[in-house]
Amino acid sequence: MRQQRTDRHTALKVEKGLIIQRSSSTNDAAQYLSARGVPMHVAVRVLTTPHKRDMSIAGALPQQAQ
Repeated sequence: MRQQRTDRHTALKVEKGLIIQRSSSTNDAAQYLSARGVPMHVAVRVLTTPHKRDMSIAGALPQQAQ
C-alpha cells in the first residue's frame, strides 16, 4: 500500500535527504533528516527502501496550497 504525502515541508526535506544519500552517504542523509525533525521511522523507511519509491506517480509530492 502506497502512502501519499500530506506534509509538503517534510516531503521536501526527505527529497533533499535522498539527494544527500546519493551524493554523499546514508549516514550523512540520516543526520540531515534527524537534524530537521523528520521522524525516525520515516527516515529509516526512505533511506533503506529506495526500490519502493516512484516519484512519477500522482501524489508523490503534495501539491502546494493555493
